[in-house]
Amino acid sequence: MNETAKIEKTTMTGPGYVEVIVLALLISCLALFGYDRYFAQKIKVVDLKGYIRAQSALLATGEITQEQWKADLDRIEQVLNRKAADGKTVIVLKEVVLRNGEEIGLE
Repeated sequence: MNETAKIEKTTMTGPGYVEVIVLALLISCLALFGYDRYFAQKIKVVDLKGYIRAQSALLATGEITQEQWKADLDRIEQVLNRKAADGKTVIVLKEVVLRNGEEIGLE
């Protein structure tokens, strides 16, 4: 036999179907995670009406003073500003959202 006939042919093979599917799923999952984490807007709800109603009741019964009521309102404003500071968070009143809203606790 000839020496050249004995030389093995080397062929370049690419990934198979399973590897391509796994790679595509992995890239898709990573893209969705990155989008949700860094770009998508988050909607949070706040029960401001209920909080003000409770604070007004406490003020009417004399359990808190006018200054404490104003300080609590300022604290609520700071909490809401901190939650919305990232620019991706939208805060909506609880009365507007029907269900599945992540609520911001004001207590």
